[in-house]
Amino acid sequence: MAKETQEFIVDKAQPLFYRYGIRSVTMDFIASELGMSKRTLYENFENKEALIIACMEKGRKAQEQDMCAIFNSDANIIEKLLRCYNRIMYHINKTSRSFQLDVELMHSKASEEAELHREKQYSYIRDILQEGVEDGLIRADIDVDIATMFHNSQLEWFRKSQQYTTKVWELSDVLRTMVQIFLYGIVTDKGRKVLDDNKELITQIL
Repeated sequence: MAKETQEFIVDKAQPLFYRYGIRSVTMDFIASELGMSKRTLYENFENKEALIIACMEKGRKAQEQDMCAIFNSDANIIEKLLRCYNRIMYHINKTSRSFQLDVELMHSKASEEAELHREKQYSYIRDILQEGVEDGLIRADIDVDIATMFHNSQLEWFRKSQQYTTKVWELSDVLRTMVQIFLYGIVTDKGRKVLDDNKELITQIL
C-alpha cells in the first residue's frame, strides 16, 4: 500500500516540479494538490529532496526505456541517432529551465544523480557511433571516443545555454542545426545517403 501511495505522490509531484521548478513548489503545495495531509506526505518521503530524487528517478527510467528500445531496434544507426535526438528533445521540453537550475544550484544529491544519468545516456550514443563504424556508415578514421566527447559537450552546451531562452531561436531549431552539423561531419558517403533518405526524421525534432 505504501508503494502505491509513493507512486501516486511521484506521479502527481513530478509534473509540478518540472513545470514550476523546485523552489516554487513547497511540500505544503504538493500536499494540497494531492488532497492529502502533509503528515502523510512526510510519512512517505522524509524530506523534499527525497521526493525530488524519486521524481527524477521516474524520469530517468522513462528515458532509459526509450533509449534501450531505440538501441535494440532493427533500424540503422542513422535512424537510431535521429530517434535518440527526438526523445532527448521530448524530455527536455517536459522540464523547465528553472527546474534544471534549481537541481544544479540547490540539491547536490539530485544534481549528482542527474549527472550520472546523463553519462549513461551519452554512453548509448557512443555505442551507436561504434556500431555505425562497423556498418560503414560512420567514418572509420574518426576516433569514436573523441567524437562522443565532442557530441556530449555540444549537448551539454545545448542543455545549459541561455541563448535559446531569449526566443531568438526555437529550441528545436537549435538542436536540429547542431545535429545536422555533427552528423554530416562524421558519416561516410554511404551514411550520407542514408542521412539524406531520412531527412524527415531530422525535421521531426520538435
